[in-house]
Amino acid sequence: MQPIILYDIPSKLPKKKWAPNPSKTRFCFGYKNLPYEVIWVEFCDIAATMKGVGVSPTAGKRYTVPTIKDPNTGVVVSDSHAIAKYLDETYPDKPLIPRGAHVLLETFETLYINTVMIPSFKLLATRTLEIQNDVSRQVFIQSRLKMFRETRWEDLAPEGEAQQMWAALKKNLDVVDGWYQKSGGRWIMGDTFSFADIVVVSWMVWWNAILNKQERQEVHTLHGGRWARLLADVNAECNTELGSFEEHGRSLL
Repeated sequence: MQPIILYDIPSKLPKKKWAPNPSKTRFCFGYKNLPYEVIWVEFCDIAATMKGVGVSPTAGKRYTVPTIKDPNTGVVVSDSHAIAKYLDETYPDKPLIPRGAHVLLETFETLYINTVMIPSFKLLATRTLEIQNDVSRQVFIQSRLKMFRETRWEDLAPEGEAQQMWAALKKNLDVVDGWYQKSGGRWIMGDTFSFADIVVVSWMVWWNAILNKQERQEVHTLHGGRWARLLADVNAECNTELGSFEEHGRSLL
């Protein structure tokens, strides 16, 4: 089998990887034991590269990563959920999305983002700028200003609001902790591992890239250590080593 090509965004970090959505696909590859290789695409080059690959824009009519190109089938797919669905259909061993649960898991991902991520997205965006390579900084800034309908970068997360956003992120994880408590198992679907658990920990990979040791420890100790434990469990399930809380990160506040 030829390696599947994954298009991902690099950073200044030693291992380059940081982005949550490509991390979902990395976990999927690991879980299914599928070989892959990475082509790094700078943030400023995503649109041109994806047009060249022949992929269509995703939600919001934007070109995004992850995108995969499977030389074994000739198929090109963009969007992490669509990629998971494609991998299940093409390589059905060890399904990521249980039969009949496609809409449920898609809805779960939207709910998780609205619950945990939206209230703190501006803060996380400002800290993500710190790890962008110089060539992509201005395009990243302009894209995020447009996304958040702001005109000045410094207005995204001024100090007082930044503290509130950080507190909101930790508080809103209470809700997700409640979901896991009700599941009756270590996964969101009880004893069944699924793409939903990959979604949750992939955002942690991003946080790990921009949090310092103290901040990561705050997340680590929440809810009896659930999030560090979940990240370790998903890595073990997928034969991956993504987003370890012990890795060096950057300051969030």
